[in-house]
Amino acid sequence: MKYFIVLFSLVIILVVGDRHLNANGPFGKRHAIGDEPSPYACNRGTGISSKSIAVTNINVSTTSYISNEVINISWTPLTSSCIDDFIGIYFNEIDLSKACGYFDYEFIKSGQSQTSWQMTNLRRPLQFRYYSRDRNCFGNYSLIAKSSTIQPLNYNEPTHIHLAYGDHIDQIYVSYLTNSSEYLPQCQYGSDPSSLNFQQSGTTTTYTASDMCEGKANIWGPQTFIHPGYMHTILLNNLRPSTKYYYRVGTDQHGWSQIYSFQNRPANKDESVYLIAYGDMGVSPVERGVKLTIDRVTSRIQSTNITCLLHIGDISYARGIGALWDAFMTQIQPIAAHVPYMVGIGNHEYDHETGGDKDPSGASGPGGFRPKWGNYGEDSGGECAVPMVHRFHSPSNGNGLFWYSFDVGPIHIIYYSTEHDFRRTSHQYQWIEQDLRSVNRSRTPWLIVGSHRHFYTSESESPTDLIKLMLRLYLEPLFYQYHVDINLYAHRHSYERSCPMFQSKCIDDGIIQVLIGMAGQDLDDGRYSGAEWSLYHDQQFGYTTIFANQTYLHFNYYHNDDDSVADQFILQK
Repeated sequence: MKYFIVLFSLVIILVVGDRHLNANGPFGKRHAIGDEPSPYACNRGTGISSKSIAVTNINVSTTSYISNEVINISWTPLTSSCIDDFIGIYFNEIDLSKACGYFDYEFIKSGQSQTSWQMTNLRRPLQFRYYSRDRNCFGNYSLIAKSSTIQPLNYNEPTHIHLAYGDHIDQIYVSYLTNSSEYLPQCQYGSDPSSLNFQQSGTTTTYTASDMCEGKANIWGPQTFIHPGYMHTILLNNLRPSTKYYYRVGTDQHGWSQIYSFQNRPANKDESVYLIAYGDMGVSPVERGVKLTIDRVTSRIQSTNITCLLHIGDISYARGIGALWDAFMTQIQPIAAHVPYMVGIGNHEYDHETGGDKDPSGASGPGGFRPKWGNYGEDSGGECAVPMVHRFHSPSNGNGLFWYSFDVGPIHIIYYSTEHDFRRTSHQYQWIEQDLRSVNRSRTPWLIVGSHRHFYTSESESPTDLIKLMLRLYLEPLFYQYHVDINLYAHRHSYERSCPMFQSKCIDDGIIQVLIGMAGQDLDDGRYSGAEWSLYHDQQFGYTTIFANQTYLHFNYYHNDDDSVADQFILQK
């Protein structure tokens, strides 16, 4: 935790800030913590001013848009503005007196007359509004200007398009979102973009505020829960291995997406694979770390045959703010529409204290796994992974998204959950052991495991993280017994790579521990202890790649700033 001071109406308020606070709004406006007064605290006194003021126009470059399109807006600047004057974006029906009822906002500087907004399709009419404080900046907000209504060009535009692996090598899940469940979702696909001669229908689901466990997630409002739309999923079967397919999703009635492509994974170890991996991302476009990660990874997918992507927890950091899920899913579409986007569960997707009967993982108790030695809190904002299980898919050989495994060419990958009971008597431990025992190393010579919370870091931690000690106690011996090659995790927002090790000591047949929590949300600033097992560490934004064939594995860590290799290692069998 850290402390910041907000100057507000001549009162200095001490606020406890969450170091994992998502400082972005769903329309990508950056809100730096503590540098200016915030309209989040704008219900001053009696609220909106009753003073009659002539409302002027905010000009917009277009009144209809597609997802991710930029809209330019302009207005006549005030002769005298306040430091916390702002323009917000609102559902059209939000009362003009509700200055704080926005989805996102931008502070207006003195003399400023224009800005731009990168649009997220929230499937409803929207409006820009400009509010300024009266009484020489010591009073309430007054509405100064507003735009005409802006709305999606197609309310049922297929958005949030993404892929995931199914149970078998010849299966791919294709998922997307629209504003309606009226028609059966469709995917047209084939090996030629000019001839999509196969068609498969799918299923539709959604969720509501009362489906989640607690907190903000249960409350309707622009800064809490909004209707998430309808999530459609189609399972494609009988796909040929190592074959490129073209596809589009939608319906004749509501329209179709553009044509995307993907290449199915190889069927055996004889072909090489190329993976991307990271954790702890959050929302772009203006957060420096996230935006660069998305840009670098998108470019790599366009230029290289990437097999799949591993995102090991702390996905969107929505934490009960529904519109942030829309922003995140829009953000990853250029990546996830082309390669399977395989996700794991982190504390910011799952952790909750009450409402356990709604927990989709089936964990017992009101808050799931909450031992006294753990620092499991309410980090999901009450979501308890409900949005995750409706939006993403995985093989069904474990417990949904919470733990599962899959093969990618010569690699067997196991996702497990550090938010659930991992002790020897738990169902998860027994499943992990069974999966490890069943791995055929002649078919998948490489074995990689991954989850969200870290086993090791040489960064300073105060107080000591007891969960990592318990992970070492219960799971590290199991992973060592079955000769796991790499253990991937995140949670700490940095990168660190160990020697082959076991129980804090470097040994020839040990496990390489790799911390990859540097995808963009924020960065750690703790000091390093100089532990002997730590071969490389830094606190920079970036991403990692894994190239493997049956005898050779090459792991690279790239810095976002210049896309250069900051760390790498090679394993051979």
